[in-house]
Amino acid sequence: MLLLLALVVVAAVVAITCPAQFAYRLLADRLGAVKLAGLSGSIWQGHAASTQVFGTELGTLDWQLHAAPLLQGEAAAHLILNGGQINASGDVTGTFDGAMQISAATIRAPAQFAAPALDIPALQLLGDLEIVITQARLRQAWPESANGTAHWRNAAVTGAAQAQLGDLEATFASAADGSINGTVHDLGGPLQLSGTFVVNAGSYDAEAKLRARDGNAQVGEALRYIGEVQADGSSLLRIHGQLFKVF
Repeated sequence: MLLLLALVVVAAVVAITCPAQFAYRLLADRLGAVKLAGLSGSIWQGHAASTQVFGTELGTLDWQLHAAPLLQGEAAAHLILNGGQINASGDVTGTFDGAMQISAATIRAPAQFAAPALDIPALQLLGDLEIVITQARLRQAWPESANGTAHWRNAAVTGAAQAQLGDLEATFASAADGSINGTVHDLGGPLQLSGTFVVNAGSYDAEAKLRARDGNAQVGEALRYIGEVQADGSSLLRIHGQLFKVF
């Protein structure tokens, strides 16, 4: 009995003090496109000096791993990402089949981070993005489902044209067919916007109609570089892209 108790104590000490670097070597293959470097701390509470997704540097990562879910074959942790273009925090649960569940997550980034997805080369995006994820399920870093909202605050563009656009909002949710469907609209600023988008099997499609509210001249000039100008003076933006190109 004493020997068994001693073995339990030793196992607990090893688990608690297991270096983050050693744990990462065991789990790296399951993280897919996510790569960590400069690890310190333990498997329970650790720090990565570098976090990359599809080769894009995102900053430092701190985590706190919860013990109880491990008894059910899951790894649950609270993550905080800082220091790069993106700041984020949220709860993540990973299973040994490679799936990852995200909840109560907030992501903040400069608007220019979304430039590859919007594909408007003549204009640079200004302002700030805030994405709130109620829940999302990823597999090998690809989204299988997601629900939440996104805001582009103080939206503006510069480059071939300069214009203030106001605040824009998007909502998204999982559909029965496995896709992620969303809508986007303005919140009453100089730009009138209404559109939809779909994310499915690693690709996305979006269509939006844009118009200068009250004949705003700067917005009207900017719309010359966004999508196709329509006979009524609006602009129709259609986008088809691959998610990996966003990174």
